[in-house]
Amino acid sequence: MTVSRVEVGLVSTNEALVDFFITVFDLKRLPVITSGAGVLHPLQAPGVTIKVMVPAQPPTVTEPPAVFIGATGIRYLTMYVDDLGKITDRVLAAGGRLVMGPLDVAPGVRLAVFGDPDGNALEVVEGAS
Repeated sequence: MTVSRVEVGLVSTNEALVDFFITVFDLKRLPVITSGAGVLHPLQAPGVTIKVMVPAQPPTVTEPPAVFIGATGIRYLTMYVDDLGKITDRVLAAGGRLVMGPLDVAPGVRLAVFGDPDGNALEVVEGAS
C-alpha cells in the first residue's frame, strides 16, 4: 500500500478563508461540494489540495495557542513559494498577520510565519526545494 495523495482540510465559519488562500497563494478554485454538513471549498496548487469546510452549523471558534508550537496536533502548513516579499504583501493586504520573520535560515533560504484570518499558522518558505 502507498499513499497516492494527501489533502489538507481546514474548518472555518465562513468563506473569507477561501478568498484569503486564493488571493495570497493563487490557488485554483475547484467546484464546491455541498452536503447537509455544509459547503466544502477545494482549492488546488501543484501537488496539494487545501479543502476549506464551512459547516452548515457554524462551529465554535477556539483561540489558537499563542505560538503554533504551543499545543499538540496539526498546527501549521508550510507553503514553498518563489517570492516571499510578494506573499508577505498579499497576506497583510488580505487580513493576515506577520507572526515571525522574514528570517534568513540558510544561504538563499528565507521564511516567515503568518497567521491567516482564522488564526491558522502558515510557514512560508522561499528558496528551498
